Amino acid sequence: MDIQAVLLCGGKGERLRPFTENIPKPLIQIKNKPILKYIVDHTLFFGINELIVATGYKSGKIESYLEDNYLDYNIMISNSGDVDIIERIKHASHFIKRDFLLIYGDTLSDLNLNDLINYHQSNRAKVTVTVWPLRSQFGVLELDSDGMISSFLEKPVLDKWINIGYFYFENEVLSWMDRFSKFEDFLHYLVEKKELNGYKHMGSHITINTLKELKEAELNVEKLQNSI
Repeated sequence: MDIQAVLLCGGKGERLRPFTENIPKPLIQIKNKPILKYIVDHTLFFGINELIVATGYKSGKIESYLEDNYLDYNIMISNSGDVDIIERIKHASHFIKRDFLLIYGDTLSDLNLNDLINYHQSNRAKVTVTVWPLRSQFGVLELDSDGMISSFLEKPVLDKWINIGYFYFENEVLSWMDRFSKFEDFLHYLVEKKELNGYKHMGSHITINTLKELKEAELNVEKLQNSI
């Protein structure tokens, strides 16, 4: 497939300490496999064979892991240190020659990457972000005018969407990033320019930011992988 992928693997993972005191977050294991392996294998499964791994924190350990396990694949390392996401992308830009997927290094999903690519290419915006329906962590109640409970929903799906970290970027967008120092500001800019599409993913995803989410991933990752 004539597209590249940039994997964001540079964060410190401070909310996953003590695990991340000695290893970077992408190498934390779930069911005896590092997070990074799930992400790389998922990307390769869809025929995207040119990967750029944007590292920072404990980059050497990620580089060693990839050399030991993916030596026969076209995987490049871009170590930008302790910087914002947008600076990681800029640092990796000399490797980026075509349109590319940007994938967060702490999220696993059964997202069909072909469907995301086809969706993007059938729409006019230069960037597409994958979104997922927000699920409340709490029971949601409604009250009538007398203060009586009129309805109760246990952890409902809300009419809002969250970014789950799978983007499609057209190559020309790289030059737009030059004036920005924060990825969040750049996304606001895309919204204002009407250059950001949202692709709705209704399947599963797992984000691994906290110790609680890591435990949940242990319980759910096999189900997620079997559905790809």
